[in-house]
Amino acid sequence: MRISRITLPVVAAAVMLAPMTTLAQDAAATTNSVWGPALAFLGAGIAVALACIGSSIGVSVTGQAGAGLLTEKSDLAGKVIVLTALPSSQGLYGMVAALLFLFQHADKLMSGITIGQGMMYFAGFIPVGIACLASAPWQAKVCAAGMHMLAKDEGSTGRVITLAALVETYALVGFLITFFMLNALA
Repeated sequence: MRISRITLPVVAAAVMLAPMTTLAQDAAATTNSVWGPALAFLGAGIAVALACIGSSIGVSVTGQAGAGLLTEKSDLAGKVIVLTALPSSQGLYGMVAALLFLFQHADKLMSGITIGQGMMYFAGFIPVGIACLASAPWQAKVCAAGMHMLAKDEGSTGRVITLAALVETYALVGFLITFFMLNALA
């Protein structure tokens, strides 16, 4: 099954926004309910899931290119493993954002929050989820191209990692925006 470059972010946005639109009419509720914390936890879970999906796609793409390189030059295994692992960091950004949120806001969530507050927490997870979902496969393509560079010049590892890090910057931006949005709600 082939997923187009546009389909994945559109599906991710729909998954992230669907709960918000279904509960929009109750957003002005001032009483605590189970839906406020549920939305917050749902946002954290979806952000982690989207980031991990992006990372798993990225690691798969890079691993396939690495397997091809290793059939010709098995002595490059260490470099191939490093390049294959780079797209996995986006999944970690999603997980760290969710853990920081849970550790910092657990008491507030357990005491109850409104649906509107839950929607704000949910919205706070959108940047990290979508940024990591989109950036990991793109980073993998840079790493896969870097495998071709390594096949011709084994000393180009640093340049390949630098190129891949440039793509990683946008996953980091998504993580930081999520971090600051959620901290603003503290």
